[in-house]
Amino acid sequence: MASAPSSSRTTAARCNTATSGCCPSRGSDVPQLVAGTARVNLTPYVGAFLAGFGNRDHGCEGVHDELFARALALRAGDTAAAIVSCDLIGLTRESIEAIRKQVELATHIPAAHIMLACTHTHSAHTMGLLRHPGLDAELVHVTEKKIAGAVIMAHSAMAEASLGAGKGRARIGINRRERKPDGSVALGKNPEGATDSDVGVLRVDDAHGRPVALVVTHACHPVVLGGGNYLVSADYPGQVATFVEGVYPGAACLYLNGCCGDINPTIVGGTFEDARRMGAFLGAEAVKVAESVRASNDAAVAVKRAVVEAPLAPLPSAEEARNTVEQRTRILEEQLAKGQITRALYDADWQRGWARDVMAEYSKIDRIRTRPLELQAMRLGDALFIGTPGETFVEIGLAIKAASPLPKTFVVAYANGNVGYIPTAKAFAEGGYEVEAAHKFYYGVYRLKPDVERLVVEAATALAKESAAAG
Repeated sequence: MASAPSSSRTTAARCNTATSGCCPSRGSDVPQLVAGTARVNLTPYVGAFLAGFGNRDHGCEGVHDELFARALALRAGDTAAAIVSCDLIGLTRESIEAIRKQVELATHIPAAHIMLACTHTHSAHTMGLLRHPGLDAELVHVTEKKIAGAVIMAHSAMAEASLGAGKGRARIGINRRERKPDGSVALGKNPEGATDSDVGVLRVDDAHGRPVALVVTHACHPVVLGGGNYLVSADYPGQVATFVEGVYPGAACLYLNGCCGDINPTIVGGTFEDARRMGAFLGAEAVKVAESVRASNDAAVAVKRAVVEAPLAPLPSAEEARNTVEQRTRILEEQLAKGQITRALYDADWQRGWARDVMAEYSKIDRIRTRPLELQAMRLGDALFIGTPGETFVEIGLAIKAASPLPKTFVVAYANGNVGYIPTAKAFAEGGYEVEAAHKFYYGVYRLKPDVERLVVEAATALAKESAAAG
């Protein structure tokens, strides 16, 4: 069994003088940049329900490899920030706010300066993001505290540091929006579709030039392991981290998934060996890039934020919602009468749940018309990480990077919440799972309008330009 160490760990960017847990003030004897890392185990108990696939009918049966929250805290001058990579499918807005509040109270890092990203593994416990059975509210609460604790520990470990960034190329994914002979779009393989081969790397060194953190980005859905897997696993992102941390003992590897809403690995529903091999492939490229990076202690830290009010599409009629509830209830009763636990049963359950939520919306006097999307730009030296809060399509990430004045711009998905899929206008016109059905599986009622692509690209590009001008 491939398994990372289960103990929590902190790593300070080492220097010759002792450091305290408080943030240093500027002075002639204080380094320009300080950083610290920590790693906290998030692995759930055996029996916890795993998130990501609707056909799982019972809780996990064991642990193949453990889940972690890996945190990097930094300060340059008067600006502090933190990045966290969590081996989870995603976090709700409520979880984001709870974690940020705990961290800000303990460290004084502003809540808006904390990037909480998830790798989007489909083999970790459910966090209340999707219409899954078996939600354990206590486990969610404990997980939130562990994630906050990782940042607090990283902050306490801050010491003199330097950083630099680089970019390589590798590919383990393929566009998954396959066009069928009848013109419809379904999940499959589209070799002509867009992908993103960038492998972004941020390297953070201690005062002696030893790596203490590596932030690695690439865009690919972590579904090497399919819905038939009942063992806890971080999927290929966990294997990237294992590979990189094996090369740099004592360092933390934070994997940030890129815009992979429409990108699947070339192998879906594969084996743990497939996940290990893909992770090692990406990890090797990340190490290659890291070895070429020149780190600087003069690197600046800056964070900017924007909130996009994405318009929501109209609801189906109340009559249509009632019909859906009645139809799905009949399916549920038929399946249960036969004693069958099948995907049809679970599909009927979450579709009925969504239709009931639609009916509840019609009882409200003031219904929401937009959904807030938090975009975050974190400038670390010559690297820029732009966080987007959902399953952002690869074309959107490519457009943002192309428009950014900073060559080392990396767009992160599943950051600071998850509103579901953020597709392109073209995808809305074509149809398919991501635009027609997925919003029903997420805990929500509405789907976004096609305008979301333009709004996100424009806002993210503006943040990139502001970040470049400030540097």
